[in-house]
Amino acid sequence: MQRNHASGFSLLEVMIAVVVFSVGLIGLGLLLTSSIRANHVGFLHSQATFVAESIADRMRSNVPGVWLNAYNGAWSGATAAPADTCEAATFCNPAQVAARDVWAWGQMLGQLLPASTGTVLCLPRAGRPIAAGIALRSSPTFTGRCTITITWTEQSETAAGAVPETFIWVVTP
Repeated sequence: MQRNHASGFSLLEVMIAVVVFSVGLIGLGLLLTSSIRANHVGFLHSQATFVAESIADRMRSNVPGVWLNAYNGAWSGATAAPADTCEAATFCNPAQVAARDVWAWGQMLGQLLPASTGTVLCLPRAGRPIAAGIALRSSPTFTGRCTITITWTEQSETAAGAVPETFIWVVTP
């Protein structure tokens, strides 16, 4: 008598293959969520750089306002709008332009970064004369440094809840 030998997979082999495939899919899912989170963190850091460049450009275009310390302070989306937004055909002095700039910058911070605040601190270089009066209009170069600090919160992979982040940039407008 001849016996028939069945060929093919046994139930045990199929179950092992399903377990290995499932572990691979779980690992792929974790890798995907990790890459999405890292991409979002990179996006927030890019936004912080963009926002810092924005206020630095505004300060470069209004150097007399920098000399007057009109940009110094802490700003956020809750910053009150200035009385004069310099949008009419009227003349605005450097302090009014700076007030408009920091208000617009605070609005940008509130829209682009979660729970964010920005601070600007401009200090003239020691030993250099501080421009005043007519020299303020004819001296377009600020002889000091400005520190732009932006803080916001973001979700972390390892810690539960929001984690504070800080971006600091030192510029000469």
